[in-house]
Amino acid sequence: MAPPLAPAPTADRGRARPSSQTVARVLTRDGTCVFPGCRVPAFRCDLDHVVAPHPGADDDARAAAEVADNLVALCRHHRVVRARDGWRPDLRADGSVRWTAPSGHTYVRPFAARTA
Repeated sequence: MAPPLAPAPTADRGRARPSSQTVARVLTRDGTCVFPGCRVPAFRCDLDHVVAPHPGADDDARAAAEVADNLVALCRHHRVVRARDGWRPDLRADGSVRWTAPSGHTYVRPFAARTA
């Protein structure tokens, strides 16, 4: 008799997933991809951390990293640009996002929440 199969690894690699309320809050707040000039609707974007949790972080630190104040909507193209080219977002208290380019120049994407 064959040994039982081990459970398949999870797709999220052990990362916490934001609640549906958090996802809705981020998508409503951002409206579109938050990269300067992008107009891809937020509902077609991925949520990305402004500050990623440290790989060795405890559960409380990981949970804190999943709150809406640390998540932004980014289309797939701009997630790659951010990771590959070194753009850095800074989500501000007013909902705007200040981006720092690899050159050091900054660009502000104003708060653009939609009201439905």
